[in-house]
Amino acid sequence: MSRFIDLYVEQAVIGGIMLAAGRSDGADMATDAIEGLTEDHFTATPHKVALRSYKRLNESGSKIDLLTLTSDLERLGALESAGGFAYLAECSKNTPSFANLAAYCEKLREMHLGRRMTLALQVGIQKLSEPSSEGIADIIGNIQADISGIEHSADYGTEHITTGIDMSLEAIQSIINGDIWKHKTELGMATIDSAFGGFNNTDFIVVGGRPGMGKTMFSTTVTETVGLKNKKPVLFFSLEMPVEQISERVAFHRARVRKEDLLSKVSGKMDEAWGKVSHCMKEFIDSPIYINDKPSLSVHQVRAEARRMSKKLGGLGVVIVDYLQKMRMSDPENMNRSVGEIATGLKNLAKELRCPVIALAQLNRNLEQRANKRPVAADLRESGVIEQEADVIFMVYRDEKYNENTELKGITEIICVKSRHAPGAEKTYHFSSRYSGLDPVDFTYSGQVQQEADYEC
Repeated sequence: MSRFIDLYVEQAVIGGIMLAAGRSDGADMATDAIEGLTEDHFTATPHKVALRSYKRLNESGSKIDLLTLTSDLERLGALESAGGFAYLAECSKNTPSFANLAAYCEKLREMHLGRRMTLALQVGIQKLSEPSSEGIADIIGNIQADISGIEHSADYGTEHITTGIDMSLEAIQSIINGDIWKHKTELGMATIDSAFGGFNNTDFIVVGGRPGMGKTMFSTTVTETVGLKNKKPVLFFSLEMPVEQISERVAFHRARVRKEDLLSKVSGKMDEAWGKVSHCMKEFIDSPIYINDKPSLSVHQVRAEARRMSKKLGGLGVVIVDYLQKMRMSDPENMNRSVGEIATGLKNLAKELRCPVIALAQLNRNLEQRANKRPVAADLRESGVIEQEADVIFMVYRDEKYNENTELKGITEIICVKSRHAPGAEKTYHFSSRYSGLDPVDFTYSGQVQQEADYEC
């Protein structure tokens, strides 16, 4: 760890602050250094004590120089701990100029980051070498999460308001120019994409529904749009279905065929369906769609694999998890805590990789007892933390599952129950699921449904 300890740099920061504070053209630089550093950035006790005194003097509005510094330390009986008058004077004398103070501070932050990284790795190695109930993948995942957290904490994230305005205007201009994918992600359901204006690349999106309602169709539609239409990498974690089942759903929707068509005995129908699938297979050969069907993955394993694929592919367009409650729980006896950890981990993954993360989620059986079966956010299993972490929550519902004579036959409802960034989008959207995916329809309660025109593969 000696690589990340440099007492000369620490002395230069202590001395540089003293020099800068005494100059009209250096006062702001001194304040920035005092406010931007903590005692943890230093390794030597005298430097920690000196910074503590600098902060007291700065907060009180007192002048900072060698005399005020030593006087403050002496008053608190800490002068000896700071190395004494002679040592502090030496720090000032050995610093040639305050002009490089900002660079000294940055070097100090880098070394502090290196020490934190080293410690995280050492703790991880210790865990790997000891008997533990934790799996190797989980331990490695924890190490990666710790390191990722350290990396992100190194970025202050503070920007002037004009920076944010410029970023927003740039995004709007890109959308006007037809390059929405530079800043936003579309899911492939036109009415939803239009209402939201595209989704933020840091969004955590939860899609809830009872079994058989169409959650997986939602995910396959997104996969097709992001991976095939827009050529952005898709990483699909299928914890419930094997890779062949997910793959066929995406392929059949893209080809605009049903599985029954491929098995049809009607003359010409089978050949037509197989021709469409064959034609679309050409697109899939070069498509950046990747499916992981390992069961019972932990959130650490999901995050580790997502990081690996993001690095390999130069970024991801979307990460899909099907489904949240199928992930391995850290504490099966405490489902709320376990699901909360998963939801928080997936939200952090979206922010880290800057791509939307979509998690499918099962609903409580309680709604089956209600007269109105349309789900609400509270129907999510272990809903508390999921509601808190999610930027968007969709509920998938098919009325024909409960009402045989419904006007909504063949219609899948996507009900938005939460939208953090587009409040006006909280409404119900209607889709057809004829081809294993979701296609918008114009629906009226007169019983008439107008299907959008099929698109060519």
